Amino acid sequence: MLQLCRHHSELRGTVLDLPLVCEIGMEHVLAEPEHPRISFIKADVRSDPLPLGYDLITFKSMLHDWPAQEARQFIDKAARSLSPGGMLLIFERGPFQIEDAAPPMSMLPLLLFFRSYRAPDNYVSQLQALGFRDVGQQEIQLDSRFFLITARKPGG
Repeated sequence: MLQLCRHHSELRGTVLDLPLVCEIGMEHVLAEPEHPRISFIKADVRSDPLPLGYDLITFKSMLHDWPAQEARQFIDKAARSLSPGGMLLIFERGPFQIEDAAPPMSMLPLLLFFRSYRAPDNYVSQLQALGFRDVGQQEIQLDSRFFLITARKPGG
């Protein structure tokens, strides 16, 4: 959020995360000139309601940490929290495609979760079923394959 606010002076953002993560985030941005435009909500997305009326909600490398059913529930909650016409953005690591060569040892921490990385179609089909429009999907090659999905909530 800090980087986005640095590049867009009109932007205000809210980070919703577990209490400890929010504490660390608040400490991180407190000395920055953008800190008045960044707020934190200490919550657990599994059990706490999400605030309403947002123009953009992002899931960045988070959904793969949860079983498929809970990830679907998080997206459902986000869909209800978005304002009509709001955008949902999902940025996740894609499934690994191990070729014949052994992957480098530096990939070991990521490979521990190889069963958790879902194909983007899992999210795209859910967003379409929720009535989202302008659903876009882009593959991004970093240290491994990532994908970016964007979708607009109807009504705006």
